[in-house]
Amino acid sequence: MKWFRSGWILVIAGLSLILATCSPSPSQQTSPATAPTTAVTIKPSSVMGDPPEDAWATLIEAAKKEGKVNVYSYTWVGDIGLNVSKAFKDKYGIRLDILTGRGAEFLERLKTEKRMRQQVADITEGSSVHLGNMKIEGLLVSLTDKLPSFQEKGVWLVEPTAIDPQDKANLAYRIIEYSPYINTKLVKPEEAPKSWNDFLDPKWVGKMTLLDPNLSPGTYQSIVVFMDAKVWDEKYVKTLYQQKLRFTVSEYDDLRILARGESYITLKSADGTAAQLANDNAPIQAIDMKEGMVVTTSSSAAIAGSPNPNAGKLFLNWMFSAEGQSIIGKAQSNKMVRKDVPDFRPKAVQLTMTKPLVISNEQLDKATALFREKWFDKLVGR
Repeated sequence: MKWFRSGWILVIAGLSLILATCSPSPSQQTSPATAPTTAVTIKPSSVMGDPPEDAWATLIEAAKKEGKVNVYSYTWVGDIGLNVSKAFKDKYGIRLDILTGRGAEFLERLKTEKRMRQQVADITEGSSVHLGNMKIEGLLVSLTDKLPSFQEKGVWLVEPTAIDPQDKANLAYRIIEYSPYINTKLVKPEEAPKSWNDFLDPKWVGKMTLLDPNLSPGTYQSIVVFMDAKVWDEKYVKTLYQQKLRFTVSEYDDLRILARGESYITLKSADGTAAQLANDNAPIQAIDMKEGMVVTTSSSAAIAGSPNPNAGKLFLNWMFSAEGQSIIGKAQSNKMVRKDVPDFRPKAVQLTMTKPLVISNEQLDKATALFREKWFDKLVGR
């Protein structure tokens, strides 16, 4: 998973726990209709988020008449999308059509649809950064005050609105953790590094991998976060490079090299990518660093002026309910924002996360500039 302003963002205010790239070319499962529909407005209730019964029943009936929800998605590909679609249709009898692609492509598509007055999407999900850009363009609408799931109290590990507390349109729905990983056949967990300084030990020379900074703005984002937190500095980066790092082309490639025993340690990978290999019993294990590690989230949002506004409301409410969070989390092997649903990741990627480190907008801008300038290469003389 990649991070940068056309990749990933996290700004989670007031929380101690804050919780990435190639995606397939857009391929639509069905051809969604574009005719506008009059939306039903409901009022939230203070009791467990349940709205007035008649108003909610009216919205469900209106949603069923619309008959579908159209979602632009970055991550719900293949079986993940099929599982989510089936679960929602089984519950409400409403079809969920998913168009997959890149967040930047969806941003331009939504702008064009709005300009042509031929809107297709009701909901979008993916990188918080891309959804933030969509909000800037006036493409999103806030529904949190109208939907019961968002009225629930005490159920959130991370508040969905924490990314966008003022407008409440860009909504965090799952948590992504980045950490080093070891090959458990080559490194015993009790002998694994516990501090970032441990990676400078001569015994790890030539035994570690890192996703190439020239290919991954996300690598730059980690460097910026660690340097701003005074965990790394330029001297540390230079010394780490002298450990004869092997640079890889993608997170998945990085982890496969690790799983095959061609490296002992990879310095940074996302839990979602690692989960794919861990589910296949690859000998990998996440390790925690006492000085801190980077976390982020994926987001979802409702599209302003969508063709199926009632079905969109119903789906967004379901997506943040305990049922929806459980189904989506299980389909993706993810950690979700609700604390009343299980952590669906394999044990090998689950961590305590002693000290999560936050990525700010300013850090994303800084990392993007460093990526363009090839700062890493200039610093280490590569």
